[in-house]
Amino acid sequence: MLDFHPLQLQDLPKLRQFFDYSGSRICDTTPGTCFIWRDMYKTEWAVYDGSLYFKVYYPGLGYTFTLPLGGGRNEHYRQISDYCCRRKLPIAFYPVPKDELERIQEFFPNSAAIPERDNFDYLYRAEDLKYFRGKKLSGQRNHVNKFLKTYGNWTFRVITPEDIPVVKAFLDRYASRVDKAAASFHEDIAKTHEVLDNYTTYDMLGGMLLVDGEVVGFSLGEIIGDTLFTHIEKADRTYEGCYQMLVAQFAQQFAHEGVHFINREDDAGDLGLRTSKLSYHPVALLEKYTVTVEEPCSFC
Repeated sequence: MLDFHPLQLQDLPKLRQFFDYSGSRICDTTPGTCFIWRDMYKTEWAVYDGSLYFKVYYPGLGYTFTLPLGGGRNEHYRQISDYCCRRKLPIAFYPVPKDELERIQEFFPNSAAIPERDNFDYLYRAEDLKYFRGKKLSGQRNHVNKFLKTYGNWTFRVITPEDIPVVKAFLDRYASRVDKAAASFHEDIAKTHEVLDNYTTYDMLGGMLLVDGEVVGFSLGEIIGDTLFTHIEKADRTYEGCYQMLVAQFAQQFAHEGVHFINREDDAGDLGLRTSKLSYHPVALLEKYTVTVEEPCSFC
C-alpha cells in the first residue's frame, strides 16, 4: 500500500538512485526538477516494492501522479488505482510522455489524454548548441561573435563552492532587474538560492560567465543518461549575446562524450520565451499529456 510523505530536501540523497530508471528525456523525471518545484506543487513521495511514486498538486487540476520510477507499469497502475479508490479520489497522471500514452490507455481504456503544449520540453542536439554551426543557427552564431568582439576580457568556468557568494549576489541583481509578478518567477529565484546554498546536496553541474571578472550569467543542470538538462539559466541581457554565449559555453563544458542531447525545458506559455527557444532549432518538442481516468475503483 502506498504511503505518501511531503518531499523535503533531505530526501534527495536516498531517492537519487531511482531517477536512473527513467526512460524518458523529459525534465520532470530528473532530481533537479522534482526538488526545485516540490513546494510550489506540494509534491509527496512514496516508495513501494522498489519503485518511487510522486503525487503532485497542480492548480486547476488537483492531485496527479507522475509515472513511477522503477518496476513495471501495470503494477504501478494497480497501486495508484487502489490508493485512489480507498480515498475516493479521481485518477490523473501528469506528465505522460507521448511514448507512454498507448501503454497507459491500454490499462485504462476509459481515459482521456490532453496535450499540454505550454509544458512541452525543447530538446536539442548537443553539437548544435555547442557551436551553432550551419545556416539555420547563423543568428545565434552572430550573437556569439558580437559578444566576442565586444567583450574581449571574458571567461567561463565551472562554479566551485567558493564561487557561491558571487553567484548569489548576481542572482539578486538579476531578480531586481527582471522582477515579474508571477508566483513561479519568485519561487524560481528562491529555489535557485536554495540550490546554491545546498550545492553539494543538489550535486548539480554549474558554470558561470564573467566579463572583466564580474559574473554576467550562470547555468545549473545535470546529466541523466544521454541528456544534459539545463534547469537554471540566468544572464544579464545588457551584455549583447550573453545568453547565446552562456548556452554555448555550458554545452561545451558539460556535454561531453556520451551526452547527445540537451533539454532546455519548457516555455510555460511565455510567447517571448517560446520564440527564443524555437530560434535555437530544437530537434524535438517532447510532448506531455494529462491523462484522466473515469471510475478508478474498477481497476483495483
